[in-house]
Formats: sequence, C-alpha cells, structure tokens
Amino acid sequence: MRSAPLLAAAVALVLLSACGADGNDAYSAAVDEAPAPERTLPPTTIEPEVEVGETLPPATTIAPAAPNGEVVQVRSLDNTFRAADIEVVAGTEVWWTNNGRNDHNVLPVDDSATWGIDTEDFAPGDEYRNLFDTPGTYLYYCSIHGTKTVGMVGSVTVLPAA
Repeated sequence: MRSAPLLAAAVALVLLSACGADGNDAYSAAVDEAPAPERTLPPTTIEPEVEVGETLPPATTIAPAAPNGEVVQVRSLDNTFRAADIEVVAGTEVWWTNNGRNDHNVLPVDDSATWGIDTEDFAPGDEYRNLFDTPGTYLYYCSIHGTKTVGMVGSVTVLPAA
C-alpha cells in the first residue's frame, strides 16, 4: 500500500493550495507591490456660499445623452479592475467582464445609485453592462476585494456629449 501515503500527500497539497493567495491569471499584468493609496470620496452635498439677501441662480439639469454606440471594457481580475479609472463620453456603455478566477461584484460608492452587479450574478465568465448617459464621476468597488476607498476600486468619469 505505497499509494496511500502518496494519495494523502496529494489531498493535503490540494487542500493547502485552495487556501493560498491568488496567482496571476491569463489577463494579469505585473502587480506593483506598493499599497494602493486610499482615495478620498467626494462630498455628498455641496453647500453654495450665498450672501444674505442674494438670490441663487436656477438649478440647471443636464439631459441624459442618447446611446452613442461606444462600448468600453473593464476587466475584473483577481483583486483589480483593468483599467480601473476610465473616461468616457455621455452615452457610452461600460462593459465589465469577470476574467478572474474568483467571484466579484461592481458596487457604486453612492449607495443611492441604481447601477452595479452583486456577487451572485458576477462569477468568473459573467459580464455586466451599464449605459452612462449623464456627465459626472461614478466611483465603484468590489466589496470582496476592497472597500469604498481602497483595494479593488475604480471610477468612470463621464464627459458631456459633444
């Protein structure tokens, strides 16, 4: 029964490797070993400075842009988004793909936002698309591999349509 110790060693190796750190996947680039800087979240409200008796100008609204047919891809890899910070024109669709070996999610930092995808719907091989039609900066993160300010974070900066 020389195979029993060999089988036990193989099983132990498999169990230990399942708990180890993630290795690079096929889409990974070299990882910078420096810790990611923590990002500062924008204020949730901006109070205008108004003198007593001064009248505020009427609020302006920007109409959502129509879809322009452009698509920009963001890959969700193991512990990082590639490219993490993108700039698009209003009307562009952003397409996240889970190219990693782990489950991920794409959650907006703004808890009142209605876009994003939860973990149960974003396993390896899954994809998620969202049309960004209003200018602004949209911060997001993966709650499994980061927080709202550090770790697996990204942003979509939407510029006004021409």
